[in-house]
Amino acid sequence: MKKMFLLLLILNHFSVFSQTEKLSYYIEKDSLLGVKNQDGKIIIPASNTIVPSIYDGILQEELKENILFFWVAKEDFKGYDRNGNYLFEPYLFDAGVDDFSESLMRFTENKKLGFADRNGNKIISAKYDWASSMDFGFAQYCQGCYFDRSKDDEHPPLVGGTWGYIDKKGLEIVPTEKRNHPKDFETENHQFIPYQFQYNNQEKQILDFFEKRKDQIIKIYKIDCIVKDLYFEIVQQPSKLEPYYTVKTFEVCDHYFHGANETYDDYKIFKVSQDGKEFYVSYIDLVNRKKYSEYVERKIQVDKWIKKNSKRTKH
Repeated sequence: MKKMFLLLLILNHFSVFSQTEKLSYYIEKDSLLGVKNQDGKIIIPASNTIVPSIYDGILQEELKENILFFWVAKEDFKGYDRNGNYLFEPYLFDAGVDDFSESLMRFTENKKLGFADRNGNKIISAKYDWASSMDFGFAQYCQGCYFDRSKDDEHPPLVGGTWGYIDKKGLEIVPTEKRNHPKDFETENHQFIPYQFQYNNQEKQILDFFEKRKDQIIKIYKIDCIVKDLYFEIVQQPSKLEPYYTVKTFEVCDHYFHGANETYDDYKIFKVSQDGKEFYVSYIDLVNRKKYSEYVERKIQVDKWIKKNSKRTKH
């Protein structure tokens, strides 16, 4: 429900930042949606559609995203920058626009997939027949594969093709036959993807803060396995878009590996101030319920959150 509502409101995963030009939606002919600035200048003409039942309230909201997604009438989803320039068609996944994962999202071009950042820059060109989202610093791709819809049209399997792995720069990753680092990722074929993260001294200190609290956080998450662990990795550095380090959690449970969803997994993504001194856990809250509904990101100090939840786990 939360994901569908976020999609309908066309929010771009809470990429809030300071802007000199304020943008907002406007409606034309009761069915088409566009974007204008604070002076009434049209930035994106009203040729885009949105579900009419959620018009109430959204016209009052300032658009604070760097990429604006719309369903273009008689076409498909399209992404624009804040100047109204067309960027790309986002990859549609799970009934909506692809989520950002580790600062990158998938886009399509000429029926191929690539990766773009939160500014709309195409970081990895669209050249793959399919690719997974970025997770633990890498993505899996295939060439020559296709979705076999002969037996299941709603959830068709990917079949055929040549498979491989790329890092966040689009460079090919060659799996190794043995583990060379404790955090090398083991594939289904029992090969190993080399550990992809490197940190400076400040970043190491940030991660050390979480390592010291790992056992407490594992109890809060209720990771109950014979073999269990929790990794903390910095997946995004501070920027104008987001003045915090983003620390993503990866749960290891009996060799099953699960990375937190950066948009929808409450209390499993951490934010750290640019100076590395303030530590928060984030969650999504629904506000303005009476006038209209809006999802916003909230933060709680990590130690305060641990203390509060540690009392609950004792009962």
